[in-house]
Amino acid sequence: MTLYEKEQRNQLGHDWEDRFTFDILLDITGEKALPEDAWRFRGDCSFISPDYNTSIDIHYTDENRQKIMWRKPLINMLIDNAEKHGVKLCFEKTVNYPLTDGKKISGVIVDSQEIYCDLVIDALGAFSALRTNLPDSFCIEKSPERGDVFYAYRAYFDRNDYSGETGIPFEVYLCHSGEQGLSWCCTNDESVDILIGRIDPLEDDLIDFHIKKFRQSHPWTGNSVLHGGHRGIIPVRRPLAIMTAEGYAAVGDSAFMTTPMNGMGIDLSLLAGKLLAETVIKNESASAQVLWQYNRDYHLLYGAQTAKNESLKNSLLNLPPEGVSFLFSQRVVQASDLAGAGRNMNIGTLLGKFRRGMKNPGYFFKVLGGIINGAKLSKAFADAPEVYDEASVRNWQKKVQKQVLKVTRAK
Repeated sequence: MTLYEKEQRNQLGHDWEDRFTFDILLDITGEKALPEDAWRFRGDCSFISPDYNTSIDIHYTDENRQKIMWRKPLINMLIDNAEKHGVKLCFEKTVNYPLTDGKKISGVIVDSQEIYCDLVIDALGAFSALRTNLPDSFCIEKSPERGDVFYAYRAYFDRNDYSGETGIPFEVYLCHSGEQGLSWCCTNDESVDILIGRIDPLEDDLIDFHIKKFRQSHPWTGNSVLHGGHRGIIPVRRPLAIMTAEGYAAVGDSAFMTTPMNGMGIDLSLLAGKLLAETVIKNESASAQVLWQYNRDYHLLYGAQTAKNESLKNSLLNLPPEGVSFLFSQRVVQASDLAGAGRNMNIGTLLGKFRRGMKNPGYFFKVLGGIINGAKLSKAFADAPEVYDEASVRNWQKKVQKQVLKVTRAK
């Protein structure tokens, strides 16, 4: 197996931290523990309404406190594991196009060189040059739509001496300044982690404006960038319905494998890679029929649930800022919804939400519609055909697309 990567090895991985399930990484790599200096516990979290009048606080216990890890040590662990198992790594090599006869993928073009193989695994990201250049006959979505990705800037600034710091260290601002997206400011022992994220591309002036505002409200934020200071693109949508074809399989961001509400995708990507490997090894084939088993199993295990999460996220994006503030103030959106990504749906909770939400039916029913739509979309994903048949798979994809709730509110 050969892996082609356009960057140098020492340039891989964002210079920032991410949350994921450490046990999944340890299971895949066979390591017994992570480097002690590569991770830490995250503090409690507060979600703040667009009008700044309501906060929803999430307090963790020692048992469920979140752990976060730096990206570069994570990448190095995965590279070391790949090399240990015989993967040939080729850095500073750009994958340009797929090689195809319209019916199957037979290889890739790398820096103008044709490379032929039995299976192409597409991990080129949300705007993959492979996926966007696949033949239309494959019926694989080529490009994300508005609201499908999150444009983010993140930087860790030095921390000034300041005695007036109080409150929860990790603050998340939804619909920040009335814009579609979020920002956060997380005060750590030695730095202040600031993220600005929107569903539209970020202008430099907007980034500078919000960083200045955070310095005013958080005067311990310094001027020197210790880590990060760059941009990233994060998928925040349902996974591809069809992510495989004869000789082709997408994984990770190329297949939009994240939780839409928060953009977390490391767990899902690791699990998908393992699932794909096990499927191909077991069947000793990269046929459309075999790869469909991976496609379907992923949706049954993970994709259907994350699709449900997208509808809730998009219904919130379609609300004006005052609508989101209303949901916060009336506790229609609660800590359990945000921490559990919209899974707090027992009857008693729903009745309480209904009673409070009916104080403004217009806003409430838009979100309720998103929740109902999410359940339908989740069911559609879970109804993927058991056996690959071209006509059946395409008809199923159309049923999935009919249930997608899109972002319709303009910038």
